[in-house]
Amino acid sequence: MTFTQLRILQAVARIGNMTRAAEELATTQSAVSHALRALESELGVALLVRGNQGVSLTAAGRAVCRRATLILTQAEALEQEVAAIRGQERGSLRVGVIPSANARLLPPILRRFAEAHPRVRLTVMEGSDNEVLEWLETGAADIATVSAAVDEAPLPAGSVARPLAADRMLAVLPSGHELSVRHSLPVAELARHPFIMSTGGCEPLITAIARAAGASLKCHYRVRDTNSILAMVAEGLGLSIVPELSLPAHHAGVHAIPLEPAAERIILLALPADPLPTATAFAELATAHHAASP
Repeated sequence: MTFTQLRILQAVARIGNMTRAAEELATTQSAVSHALRALESELGVALLVRGNQGVSLTAAGRAVCRRATLILTQAEALEQEVAAIRGQERGSLRVGVIPSANARLLPPILRRFAEAHPRVRLTVMEGSDNEVLEWLETGAADIATVSAAVDEAPLPAGSVARPLAADRMLAVLPSGHELSVRHSLPVAELARHPFIMSTGGCEPLITAIARAAGASLKCHYRVRDTNSILAMVAEGLGLSIVPELSLPAHHAGVHAIPLEPAAERIILLALPADPLPTATAFAELATAHHAASP
């Protein structure tokens, strides 16, 4: 059993596809398949179920993957701590991010971290709130951004979260819509029109905002991707509510208006109970960058 085999198992378990896992690990699919078959042979159990839709873990695979993550995390922590004692800097950092944070909030932080820590291998993994939380819990991510939305799954036991940014929730409607002249928009006004519900992680918060306003949204569509939501809004298929950070710099055909009363979500930076030194350094840089931002 080798660290390489465990890293391959971890990547395939997270991605669910051997080809994409091989690309992430900068190796070949045949090398990935060979490593996993060798690991299964050594352990005497099937770790993966292979199918046309990709691969998934067996019950034994899930147990082995949990242990593999613990082993790899501790090995990485050991290497980083020993390097620090020698006055060197090395290691890796895997950052789990939600799409809206990755689009506008994280890029300058990632650039500053890469400049300050050029010898650290930085990997960014994008997923929904629930996916990112799972990566943090299993150790697939060393640090993560999540939103503090209503009814959101709790943080993994022992993890610590600090506020990173406040993100306004905005109503989005087609340019030229009768409501586009308003400076702010009550949710009750949105309830009079077909609504496009975001299923990418904001649904609990949007539902809570509507409930607080005593409004019942007419959800004609349920869409995960923000760009798809904006394209549908631009075509006049309905109105929606999205986080400001998820809006691209240019969104032709769409007009964004603050809600009335104002609503926002908080973006958190979450670390496990025993974070890697690189994760701690990233958290300190990120919070300092946000505090200094206008």
